[in-house]
Amino acid sequence: MNKLLRNSATKLFDHLGYTVIPNWRMDHHSQAEFLKTLFEYCGIDCVFDVGANEGQYGRFLREQVGYKGLIVSFEPIPACVSSLKQCAADDERWLVEEVALGLEPGLARFNVMAGTQFSSFLKPDNSHIQMFTRQNRLAQEIEVKVGTLEDYIPRLLETHSCSSPYLKLDTQGYDLNVARGAGNAITRFRALQTEASVTPIYEGMPGFSDSFREFQKMGFELSGIFPNNPDHFPRMIEFDCHMINRACL
Repeated sequence: MNKLLRNSATKLFDHLGYTVIPNWRMDHHSQAEFLKTLFEYCGIDCVFDVGANEGQYGRFLREQVGYKGLIVSFEPIPACVSSLKQCAADDERWLVEEVALGLEPGLARFNVMAGTQFSSFLKPDNSHIQMFTRQNRLAQEIEVKVGTLEDYIPRLLETHSCSSPYLKLDTQGYDLNVARGAGNAITRFRALQTEASVTPIYEGMPGFSDSFREFQKMGFELSGIFPNNPDHFPRMIEFDCHMINRACL
């Protein structure tokens, strides 16, 4: 279907009270619509994409959420950074930082899993569920540069004249440590999302209730919950927990 015909069909169905959604958008449509509303409400002009992998979240923001502001993607695995840079090459408002974020700056050993999206500072634990055994297994250990949000927040916001940042965390069990590395600067984020665990797949990872309580102590309140992979139905293993800064309420 050419663009003109597609636009005409969309307008027709819209006039009749229907929304046309491509099949490839169905799984995350409700979350995309939620983020559109949240970003507008908070005036988000910068997204910290921590644990960017190969750019999946950045593409989601551009293609489904319709977000046009600054994206800064943080990713430590060289092969993933290469793919990420290709993904962002034609987007002048999408920056890539080849670094892991954590509690304190320095160098650290990082676990690269067979499925790179499962890579983490934590060791895999497949004893609770075997669904990810092939992907969530150690392929290699690498040394990575580690930075902190406390360092990047003021520098990036000042350099790019941004005032309303959003924090997306997807660091495979390490989200709380990344947030702790922001210190008091965590309150500069208008809202955030963290991947919360119902069934642990890494050693020593916090459960969703622990994460929720700590982010509340940091000044954030629950705004939305979305299963991060509908293919896991009927059980929920992890979910994206969206929280808003209490000062924005």
